[in-house]
Amino acid sequence: MQQKRTQTSVENVQHLIVIGSGKGGVGKSTVSVNLAVALAQQGAAVGLLDADTYGPSVPLMLGVRKRGETHGWRGTLPFAQRQKLAPEQMLQPLLRYGVKVMSVGFFVGEEQAVAPMPDVQGMLIRQLLYMVNWGPLDYLLIDLPPGNGEPQATLVREMALSGAILVTTPQDVARIDTAKALAMFRQARVHVLGLVTNMSGFSCPHCGELIEIFPASQERRGSLDELPTLSTIPLHPPTAATGDNGRPVTVSLPTSSVALAFHTLASNVARALDEIEQARDAEQQAATDEASSIKDRNSDAEAFAKDSDSDEEES
Repeated sequence: MQQKRTQTSVENVQHLIVIGSGKGGVGKSTVSVNLAVALAQQGAAVGLLDADTYGPSVPLMLGVRKRGETHGWRGTLPFAQRQKLAPEQMLQPLLRYGVKVMSVGFFVGEEQAVAPMPDVQGMLIRQLLYMVNWGPLDYLLIDLPPGNGEPQATLVREMALSGAILVTTPQDVARIDTAKALAMFRQARVHVLGLVTNMSGFSCPHCGELIEIFPASQERRGSLDELPTLSTIPLHPPTAATGDNGRPVTVSLPTSSVALAFHTLASNVARALDEIEQARDAEQQAATDEASSIKDRNSDAEAFAKDSDSDEEES
């Protein structure tokens, strides 16, 4: 029988959340960045780890650009270390818009190709989780690469995840792959908090008419349709423009409909996690009460048995 692997947590992090999609190009990194900023603006302590080693987008979206190539970048990351590091050995995250941020993109040029073997990719992201000095965090978000390979496999196997968020666009070509990502998380027994539908409709700036740029799916997908919708994000050209300039829309246009949609997302994520914690606490309390009740019944039975024995001796 295969021994069950013990899942570990990140020190001082209350909630470790992965943000994934089955497909690239759905705006997952934009969602991750703006969700992190929105949570921070709502008063939470937030960290964001860019786990896409092939195409890290978070540095650009947060205005942290490294144009030159780095030689021997692997030497800056002690892959083999699993033990607790001393503070002086740990990497310090960058603070942007109230969010503590770490990315492989901080170590390589933005046009430099990085192609680690799949198993090395999982090890790299796991190592970054351990060796960054995150400090106390309410939420640590992990922006995953597209698909269901690495580092997803390593993270769901080895890390104690609080939940997953799935990002899709309305059309079938994206929803099919998102359903596969949902199946992967459920197979690994990771709680999926809900679905974010990105680029859903475009409001014409001239007449105000809502135009569906991406056709809404007409095909029902049972498991995907049953997920709670955490937020619906409209297609908004300034969101892309401000992201390219390193100023997320939650910072550059805080009163826009898109920024408000990201704040709705942040509130719903926080609420979903609170509900999970309350349900878990209720289950633990029920188990404790049941154990106490069994103990009391056993004690009463033992006392009754002793009294019966005493009565027989007196007789």
